[in-house]
Amino acid sequence: MSSFAGALFLLAFAPFGVSILAAVSIGYLFILCLTQPPKIVIQCFFCFGLILFVLGLYWLYISIHTVSGGPIWLAILLIVILSVFMALYYALAGYLISISYTKFQSQSLTLLIIAPSIWVLIEWFRGWFLSGFPWFSVGYSQTNTYLSNWAPIGGIYMVSWICGICAGLLALIYLGKGQHSYKAAAALITIITVSLLLGMFSWTQSTGEKFTVSLVQGGIQQERKWLPGEFSKTLDLYKSSLITSNKSDLVVWPEVAIPSIASNVESYLDDLKKVVKENQIQMLLFGILTSDKTSGEIRNSMMAIGSSDVVYHKRHLLPFGEYFPVPDLIRSWLQSMGLPNRDIQRGNTIQDMPQLSNILIAPSICYEDIFGSELLGYFPEANLLVNITNNAWFGKSFASEQHFQMSIMRAIESGRYLLRATNTGVTAIVEPDGTVERAQSFKYSILSGTIEPMIGNTPYTKYGNSLIVILLILNLFFSYLWVKKQIKI
Repeated sequence: MSSFAGALFLLAFAPFGVSILAAVSIGYLFILCLTQPPKIVIQCFFCFGLILFVLGLYWLYISIHTVSGGPIWLAILLIVILSVFMALYYALAGYLISISYTKFQSQSLTLLIIAPSIWVLIEWFRGWFLSGFPWFSVGYSQTNTYLSNWAPIGGIYMVSWICGICAGLLALIYLGKGQHSYKAAAALITIITVSLLLGMFSWTQSTGEKFTVSLVQGGIQQERKWLPGEFSKTLDLYKSSLITSNKSDLVVWPEVAIPSIASNVESYLDDLKKVVKENQIQMLLFGILTSDKTSGEIRNSMMAIGSSDVVYHKRHLLPFGEYFPVPDLIRSWLQSMGLPNRDIQRGNTIQDMPQLSNILIAPSICYEDIFGSELLGYFPEANLLVNITNNAWFGKSFASEQHFQMSIMRAIESGRYLLRATNTGVTAIVEPDGTVERAQSFKYSILSGTIEPMIGNTPYTKYGNSLIVILLILNLFFSYLWVKKQIKI
């Protein structure tokens, strides 16, 4: 049943979006912690996580085998290894919750305070330890529900915590009898009502200005992108989009839209400056590779042309995609297999933001936008979020939708518009409340719209994850003190 629960949990996330299954699945796991010995609980939580990630990350097979040409056995092996590693986090959570109940012997305390707190602390730890991998954090399943209204207060992990409490209440309703079940149901309704009311409050304000934007989706398959015969076509495709986007204040192209190192296409970049000026475009933002003048190392960059000439270099690199923390022997083996094996250079932690008129733009490249805490340094100065991504590595799989669901939460957390330009994935304009206007995926298109720069802080942009982490630790600390006092009595 725990494996089945893991599969159900996956359905709570994009592209399925059956959000209630997140609380139902977790509630089932919480019940196991109260009814089964710790050894069984650990096994069940592990199976839950293993099935979740094996099924949920199947698209890595496309990236490793179909697109990169790696052997089938390697693709399967890497998916299994990553899934096992992720499942260990769930096993740890199950163990801690189970032994806590064994010690405290309180259903309500365990289900409503201890279990949700431990679950989310493990989630938070998973989000940064060893570079971090916050995929399938519970809160993301609630992006399109009222529970997402907690994100501006405490970020994604506060949404996870509220969802965890709802799971505990569902478990109490199932386990309880008579009045206890009614009280749990009333508490659940109260949480949903408060979540709804939070959506009526705006933490940030518009500057009153409006800017037109055009987001260009190249629709170029990854297998074709770097072919010599496609190079000129790609450059012409994107240049012509500037004419189509005539007079937009801001035009955004996706990650590595220009498949080259900047120093190799200087004449093309000069042409872009002329076209931008001729078409009265204030700024063009686009992805391109750059090289360090001293070391010659390659960087994944976002370049600005127009009212700003800032170049942003990606800071949070993708393990085993953009850097390889492995011995030289394994690196040589990867090279012999024709697989990526070269490190690119990490950008500095503190970098200048592109500026359009009086708008400061918080940039991110690819999966940098799944790490909300790493964007906090831009606020409150930043008025707008811009993310450029290339999801073509994963074909027409669920990866694009899963990634986009996480991106939406960055707009909600910060109370700002998010502009997201992708090569084949989800190109979209996301409003501060999470409302989405998107282009059709996997084809060439230009999404145009109007955005408003936002000012002000949300509690999350001011305090980050520290608010929810301290709260969860205090939950566990005072639970321990309360139980200790009860034992003495």
